[in-house]
Order: sequence, then C-alpha cells, then structure tokens
Amino acid sequence: MTSAAAMIDIQNVTKTYGTLRPVHALRGIDLSVAAGEYVAIMGPSGSGKSTLMNILGCLDRPTAGRYLLQDRDVSTLSDDQLAEVRNQLIGFVFQTFNLLPRQTALDNVQLPLIYRGIAPAERRRRALDVLARVGLDQWSHHRPNQMSGGQQQRVAIARALVAEPSFLLADEPTGNLDSISGQGVMVLMEQLNNEGITILLVTHDERIAAHARRQIRLLDGLVVKDEPNANPLSAATEMQRLQKVLADANILPEVPQ
Repeated sequence: MTSAAAMIDIQNVTKTYGTLRPVHALRGIDLSVAAGEYVAIMGPSGSGKSTLMNILGCLDRPTAGRYLLQDRDVSTLSDDQLAEVRNQLIGFVFQTFNLLPRQTALDNVQLPLIYRGIAPAERRRRALDVLARVGLDQWSHHRPNQMSGGQQQRVAIARALVAEPSFLLADEPTGNLDSISGQGVMVLMEQLNNEGITILLVTHDERIAAHARRQIRLLDGLVVKDEPNANPLSAATEMQRLQKVLADANILPEVPQ
C-alpha cells in the first residue's frame, strides 16, 4: 500500500549484515502507513520483522533505500539526529517493559519529558494525566515490583504516550503476560487507536495480529502479504470471552490487571 500523504514511507529498503558471508535481512521493502492506522507486522523468526522494526524505530539504518517519516528522510541522519527523532516522534512499547525498577510509575512515565527539558511541574501534570488515561492514576507512586505484569505494561504504554509521539511501535507487547493481562493491553491499544493514535504492532502471534485493521506479513526479508483485515477481532469482546473461560474454570486473576 502507498499513499502520497503517508506518515511512514519505506522505499526499496534493504538491510545486509556482514561482508564475507552477507546476511540479507531485508530485500527491498516498500511500505506505507497513514496516520491513524492500526497495523500488525507479522512473520516467523528470521523473516526480517525485527530488523524492520529497528529501522522503523530509528534504532538502525537501512543499507539502501529511503525511510521517510513525516516527509523527512531519516535513513541518513546522524546518531544524535536519530535520537532526537526517537524522542520526538516515536513511542516505544517493549515486551520486557524496560521500566526503571527503583522508580515509581510516575517517575518512569516522566522520563521522556526530562530528556525534552520540560519543567518539573509540567512533567508531573502530563505524567499523571496519561497514567489516568491508561487506568493507573491510583498506582502512580508504586514501583514496578508492586504491580502486576499487565500494570507494568500499562505504565510502559503511558511512558510511550506522554511525549505525544506520531506513532506507537509495540514489539510483542503481550509476550510476557498471561492471557487476561495481555488482552487488557489489547483493549487499551484498541481504545488508543480509536482515539486516532497510529499503532504499529510487531508480533508472531496470529491471535494478537487479528486485532489490527491491517496485516503485513514478512518472509525471508520480503513483504508477502499486505492487506486490510476485514473483520478485526474486538478486544473488548475477546476480553469477555477470556473472562468467561476463566470464571467457568474457577480461575481468577491474583491482582487487578
């Protein structure tokens, strides 16, 4: 899919590692994402999805080709310029949360704003607002080890949102969570996308990818499928189904999700 008004535009991007025995991780990727889309990037191990994610997140550069982000070619930027793009335009959500263990939820969420030089009072206000947005306003002074995995991932999502990025890049965001906690994250993702936030979801899980409104599948460094999902899975409906399954089995979550 391509669009002249694309927020993300990947043009014939390749990525090769090594010289003596080169590994061709990406073999000429063309990809376009418009603002407000909810896209799942899928593929088995070795398909190139992690390499593509690193390029999309400005964590790596392509060997060849162009990456236009909001009409700016970021594929040739310096390390400092890429760091600025990451801080200004991209919200990251990782499988392992990457929270600072000795800091509270509030402190973790404020971190991107510190790098931007935002004044302390404004940092606190914005962090509290976004914690409330993800349903954790009562947990702002708890540390990660005092929260469930689902709550920690919500803190990570709040941290990604606080700087008002152009898009969220979520790498296996439910990979370390139980079914109910993971589905709670998917409910939140769906709500955020309904509010107009662009989401790129990198996953190997077909059930998780089924929530997205568009699916892109990679194989051997190539895009082999890129099409709309005509019937995306409703996150709220799936949550109700899972809750019923657990209730019927007399299994309840140990802590609030």
